[in-house]
Amino acid sequence: MSILVVGSLCLDHTLFVSSLPGRGETAIAGSSLVSFGGKGANQAFAVKRAGGEVAFLACLGDDDAGEAYRDHFEVNGISPEGMISSADHPTGSAFLGVEDSGENFIIINPGANHALRPADLDRHRDLFDEAGILLLQMEIPFETTVHACRLARQYGIATIINPSPWHDSFNTRDFPCDVLILNEHEMAALVGDSGWRLELSLLDRLGIQILIVTQGSKATLAIDTTGEVLECEPPEVTPVDTVGAGDTFAGAFAVAFSEGRELGDAIRFANQAAALSILRAGAQGATPIRLEIDSGVMT
Repeated sequence: MSILVVGSLCLDHTLFVSSLPGRGETAIAGSSLVSFGGKGANQAFAVKRAGGEVAFLACLGDDDAGEAYRDHFEVNGISPEGMISSADHPTGSAFLGVEDSGENFIIINPGANHALRPADLDRHRDLFDEAGILLLQMEIPFETTVHACRLARQYGIATIINPSPWHDSFNTRDFPCDVLILNEHEMAALVGDSGWRLELSLLDRLGIQILIVTQGSKATLAIDTTGEVLECEPPEVTPVDTVGAGDTFAGAFAVAFSEGRELGDAIRFANQAAALSILRAGAQGATPIRLEIDSGVMT
């Protein structure tokens, strides 16, 4: 079953520091890295590396960075068919600071990502027709994401949304989906309660089939229509760089979900992939391949 990712791509500029600077402070970087990123592209890359069949629909600039991104995806076996060029906007970019603990901050210049319009999706309906799962994030215009959700309903595609970066206007009424992947802070914002609990009534309220809540190094929680609450402990690792871990989780989960795995098994697979991804610097460059996920060892 193929997975269609609709979303963003960016060229990441990362600075590694001993500790992140506060407001008005200056930090000296020990090293830097320029790499391929963007939540949509990270998810697409994670799907491919985890052994899934993936198509990617996005917008990049008609510039050197955009051309480099096309080449990067082709070299890694992802078709550039759905990668649209904009002559009016540069390829998106992101600027990241990562401290020794692995914590980070990110500043994004969306560029061409915000030029991806609903009409672009309509021109690529063949990608929806060929897909079994749609995977989404929130780094492209909201109306485009909404349109992707509606097209998925028309084509009978299961939709997975990881609504990151979070915006308080997100709701599953406007963004209909089957599987919702949140972190604990997004979960509290969505339900308006920091003391949230996973209950079957939440699925009815949100109109979804599966709710997954990641909690960093703590157990990932999940509930489906059976009403059973699952707690899946992630592997214990010492992080080098947590950038892209959530995208790796979402992409790997989509692959396991497409393979028809039991929910707990799919989450354990995704937890393993995300844990391995934070052992290296960068986003896509740190994404583990299927053999590494299955073995639990980075080669």
